[in-house]
Amino acid sequence: MEIRKTTLLTETLFREATAQAQMESAIPLPQGKTLERVLSAESEATVDEISCRDGAIVVTGTMTLRPTVESAERLPYAFEAAAEFSHTIRMEGVTPDMTARVSAEIPACSLKREDGGLRMQATVELRAAVFEPAQIPCITGLDDARDAEIRTASVTLKKRTLLGAHSLRMSEPIDAPRGMTVVKASATPLVNGLVKSTEGMLPQGELKLTVLYGAADGGIRKEQYAIPFSDVIACEPGENAFASASLSSLSVTVEEEGAATVDAALSIGVYGCTSETQRIVTDAYDAASDFSCEIRHARAENYEGAWSQTVQLNETVPVPSHMKDAYLPLYAALRPAVTRVSVEDDRGLIEGILAVTVVYRDDDGMKQSFTYELPLSFETEARGTLPIVRIRAFDAALSGGGRTVALSVSVSVETEWYREIVFDHVPELKPGIPCETDCGMLVWFADPDETLFSIGKRFGVPTARVRACNPTLSEPIREGTPVLLIRSAQ
Repeated sequence: MEIRKTTLLTETLFREATAQAQMESAIPLPQGKTLERVLSAESEATVDEISCRDGAIVVTGTMTLRPTVESAERLPYAFEAAAEFSHTIRMEGVTPDMTARVSAEIPACSLKREDGGLRMQATVELRAAVFEPAQIPCITGLDDARDAEIRTASVTLKKRTLLGAHSLRMSEPIDAPRGMTVVKASATPLVNGLVKSTEGMLPQGELKLTVLYGAADGGIRKEQYAIPFSDVIACEPGENAFASASLSSLSVTVEEEGAATVDAALSIGVYGCTSETQRIVTDAYDAASDFSCEIRHARAENYEGAWSQTVQLNETVPVPSHMKDAYLPLYAALRPAVTRVSVEDDRGLIEGILAVTVVYRDDDGMKQSFTYELPLSFETEARGTLPIVRIRAFDAALSGGGRTVALSVSVSVETEWYREIVFDHVPELKPGIPCETDCGMLVWFADPDETLFSIGKRFGVPTARVRACNPTLSEPIREGTPVLLIRSAQ
């Protein structure tokens, strides 16, 4: 008897974990600048390196802080500062051969004046999913096995793969308010579609740009732009392909009265799904009891694809009781964070917070600011059992005034889904064990969950003969049902 074998390479979710890293750092002001008050601060954390070690995951990354402040002359300006962080997530059972996907968010960040500069205190929340690789030996075929009864099944393993990537540089003219200079610019690139082209895949999207302009008298004006972009990524079309874009650099320069230029660099990646389907033996027996099967259960995480949705939120934000009325809302700085992800039945629930810093003028013409946390909750179709979530906020607009400010903001939720599959496989054959009966006739009363195959295997009777002796029997077989067996001499 010839035994054909293969080895399936799988990844299984070992464990999920969350951890928090506390950061505190002095932030110096730009050369020659003064500080009267902090108006707002935008911050983000990126993971630069992940390594699995015995009993731990080591994560290093960068936190980028973008404060907008007012000088001693009451003139607004913004600058950027970066700080590195490193954190070790202790997790029993982790080994160096495992892989981890870790996302970083900032649920809390505060700035205080200190010694002519700023002191930052922040919390970086890390969400980790650890995957355990496995090599699963499987029998794919049994040739020339005498009187063999063989059950097989198809197993499809899907893995996320990078199909192609490219850096896109943009230089676009935009209208700018006359007589004002750029205080700060921020942008979020969103991919709206992905189409096939003769040269590969073509991501198409928009750069959602917000620019704060400052006047000589200290006034602030906010303008928002949507700049379209597209790029050709040289790659083969893949199953469940999607594209993701991130911002590498951004600058906005006023060239002349009423005109400015946006220079941006985007990193665009196209991801897809690679599939491998293999037919494997899940159980087998022969009437002569020459062999028996060693049956094992295996698990794997199959990549199901990525989806995104954008939700428009309209909320009312109260001005704190100790602060003056909002005479003129100026702008809002946003910091979204995911706090909880759960899957139940066919629905996924994503919860989070959106920290909104509202900057406004009061009746005396002074700039005021406060931060308010809005709870976020999104329900999505569950396309798997394990979602990995990214949330972004953009296009914030303020209106109204007095004791409340109306906020309109767009929130984008991107989810990658993995689905756990469980399958039986036969890695080896063992020497056969004599059947429980000799030749003759027997009536067997079925045990729970028995099938024609399992009964035939128990007594060394071909499945076709079990079916022929019980023509009215159908599966699933009810417990206690009498099954007639006739076993002949070999």
